[in-house]
Amino acid sequence: MDYKTLFSQTKELTLLLVEDYEPLRNDMAEMLEDLFKMVVVASNGVEALGFYKEYQSEYGKTFDIVISDIVMPVMNGVDFCEILRKENENQQIIILSAHTDTEYLLRLINLGIAQFINKPVQHERLLDTLIYVCSKINKEEEVLPQSTIFDMGEKTVWHREKHVLQRDNLPVTLTKHEILLMQLLVEKEEQVCTNDDIIQHFYIQGVELDEKNIRNLVFKLRKKLPEKAVSSIYGMGYKLTQKQ
Repeated sequence: MDYKTLFSQTKELTLLLVEDYEPLRNDMAEMLEDLFKMVVVASNGVEALGFYKEYQSEYGKTFDIVISDIVMPVMNGVDFCEILRKENENQQIIILSAHTDTEYLLRLINLGIAQFINKPVQHERLLDTLIYVCSKINKEEEVLPQSTIFDMGEKTVWHREKHVLQRDNLPVTLTKHEILLMQLLVEKEEQVCTNDDIIQHFYIQGVELDEKNIRNLVFKLRKKLPEKAVSSIYGMGYKLTQKQ
């Protein structure tokens, strides 16, 4: 990890960390404070929401990034994130997820959250995810806003910000892995996504994937998309085609 590159992405950004386990909270806060312009720490959803609204009132904007645990006292991370989405539908959220939190993951994915870091938190995984999210924020600030709708034809569209697929204005159910793949394909648009691109994208989200699983995942996703929406480029990878 190149800390100079990471710091260039984080130094002007603010972050809210929500974690009820004090040793982990303190360790993460100590590291994050060296990277970000401001780091605010909370131990549960209610406390975090108070800090969030206080920051919003004082600065006229929300934190750039929120990192939140799921299972916490007073208010859990899912309920907290639902409120954040109402305050700012574009809020960048990273979830700290334990293996026992699977019952909450679908609700979080339906909120458009795709950044998950498995517990116990691995230092490199955290930094990889941060540089991905921060570079995305900085890129959005530098370029003109992109259309939020990706039209694939046959009355099928992908909502970039919400990470939702719709056909005939009705939601199409996607698995977590299918959402992550759609995210990358749409982000690359007419460019080819290689297997290495896909594996790296999933790795940053805390998901281990091998080349054999990629083919099966693409096959399943194709069934939910218009015909020929995803092209296989022999010897290279896959490409998503937008309706012209």
